[in-house]
Amino acid sequence: MDQILDVLNVSTYTDKDGKEQRNFIRCGVAFPRKNEKGYVLKLDVQNMTGDYLLSPKKNRQES
Repeated sequence: MDQILDVLNVSTYTDKDGKEQRNFIRCGVAFPRKNEKGYVLKLDVQNMTGDYLLSPKKNRQES
């Protein structure tokens, strides 16, 4: 069963203790196509470069 996925931009930074951490920014959603394989992406931002992650969509209370 296809599901709606969150699109997350993943970046890294160094925290105050010198440890590398990852930051995830929700920047869109991916919907399964109705009659074909694959997804349609709806992005909320422009000019965001880097790595992207598709993750199962969470309810607002879970985030």
